[in-house]
Amino acid sequence: MSELQRRDLSLSEIAVLTSKAQSTLSVHLDKMVKEGLIGYRDDPLDNRRKIFYVISRPVGSSVVPREELKKAVSNTIGRSIGTSSTFLKGTIRSIVIGMEAIGFNMDPVLKDIGRQMGAEISTNMKANDVEGLIKEIKDFYAMHELGELVVFSLHPVTLIIRDEYDCSKAPDVGKTLCLLNEGILESIFEERLHMPLRVVEKDTFGAGFNMCKYVIEPSL
Repeated sequence: MSELQRRDLSLSEIAVLTSKAQSTLSVHLDKMVKEGLIGYRDDPLDNRRKIFYVISRPVGSSVVPREELKKAVSNTIGRSIGTSSTFLKGTIRSIVIGMEAIGFNMDPVLKDIGRQMGAEISTNMKANDVEGLIKEIKDFYAMHELGELVVFSLHPVTLIIRDEYDCSKAPDVGKTLCLLNEGILESIFEERLHMPLRVVEKDTFGAGFNMCKYVIEPSL
């Protein structure tokens, strides 16, 4: 499932990866198809060959459950009680941390949702140049209390967001917890600049830092 999440595979390719006989794999793959976990299509170059793929990318993602993160959920909610806005932010943070706690990798989910959000947010922006777009994004984040956006550099374009609503005061889990904003920024820049881009995170919440740094670069 992990390999299928990365790319579609034929039966022979799965056999090589798992070191299992194709006859054995066929039984398991048929069951997974019936359960709706994976699907298949005919290879356009050879209709005798099936190409398998995951129905939903997140189903192929899992991480080791983290008991210490369950306490972090309680602490996050405790700090958030007071006003509706702070509690909403705490709820979002708790969902992200809580999913990690039970062993579900939220990365692909958050990135995809962020990209959908960013596509809609971009329709309310007017700039078609980098500096103008950064100003609009900065104003948008400030208006909606999503965090303070600071320009770290323009070559390459590197942005810092402090006090992100889904990552503020997040525990150190050894990895980023800010994929939602990564997807939002990536989609906004792509939509407004009309070119394929990708956002790479550096020095992030969840990995011992008190901010998230995003580097925007062309997608290869």
